[in-house]
Amino acid sequence: MFTIAVDVMGGDLGPRVAFRACATVLQNHPDLRLILPLETSLHIDAQKALSRFSDRVLIKPCQSHIDMADKPVRALRQGLSSSMGVAIQAHASGDAQGVLSVGNTGALMILSKRLLGTLGGIDRPALATQIPTRKQPLLMMDLGANLEMSPKQLAQLGLLAISWYRARGIMKPSIALLNIGKESNKGPEDIREAGKLLHRAAPECYAGFAEGDDVFNGDLHALICNGFAGNIALKTTEGLADWLTTMMADELSNSKSLRWLIPLWRHTIKRIEKRISPARHGGAMLLGVCGHVAKTHGKSDEKTIKYALEYLVKQTKTADQARLQSEFDRLQRGLNSPE
Repeated sequence: MFTIAVDVMGGDLGPRVAFRACATVLQNHPDLRLILPLETSLHIDAQKALSRFSDRVLIKPCQSHIDMADKPVRALRQGLSSSMGVAIQAHASGDAQGVLSVGNTGALMILSKRLLGTLGGIDRPALATQIPTRKQPLLMMDLGANLEMSPKQLAQLGLLAISWYRARGIMKPSIALLNIGKESNKGPEDIREAGKLLHRAAPECYAGFAEGDDVFNGDLHALICNGFAGNIALKTTEGLADWLTTMMADELSNSKSLRWLIPLWRHTIKRIEKRISPARHGGAMLLGVCGHVAKTHGKSDEKTIKYALEYLVKQTKTADQARLQSEFDRLQRGLNSPE
């Protein structure tokens, strides 16, 4: 049996949305067991929503939850007894193999670092997810955990991305830094310096700078940026993808000359929606911690939480943490060596 702890508290739409998502995932994965840390007032609702899977759901009591508006420092003062803290402690103790949270990103970062620790050499873990492109999935990070990062920290994320791919058998992934131009003299000084560090530590994988219009061409395996730029880029992409699928459907249904094509195009639109829908790519892994922690944004609906949980299950089952750490250690020596 495979176990995931799910922190359903703190999201904009409330925990009942997450209960329905959990029920769907439990139905799809007979080998999955869930731990749900909940305040007492929600125990009955959870038991009703998940009654079909009562033998595979453990409801653990918690005293509070961390709201989206709470400052991350609250996680240090009261976080251990919160739903998020209880979920991460279940992972740290080995009772769960991974954690999914819809809660506060800053608090998730602080509690994960405190309770799970970080991979040796990592200054700041980062949120990362794979988005679809023309040729292959693109791993983007950071997506909001660290708004500002030093050149060395950006370079560490590049090495972490390389290690992540090598742990999955891809030995020469193509890694780039998000910038406003491809020339070596373009962009902020911290990005230019990070590029120099990555070129020194992993010249066989570092592909230089990439601009925004390179994101979806499919030539890269990973794109590195700070959390401020990454979060804006991701949410802009999500908004555009949502608008495009809606626009295609509206054009077909509102045009008399095209309406007869709806039966022919319905399956095509569904396939496109399946590839680019933000809901299907809403789960982000917190890479760099000693464990498997995933985050989905606070406004996640039932579909988004479902796919985020499915993504975490897949990533956790295929991850090789020992090899990731070994690869990162080797690359880190190149980053720290004198020129």
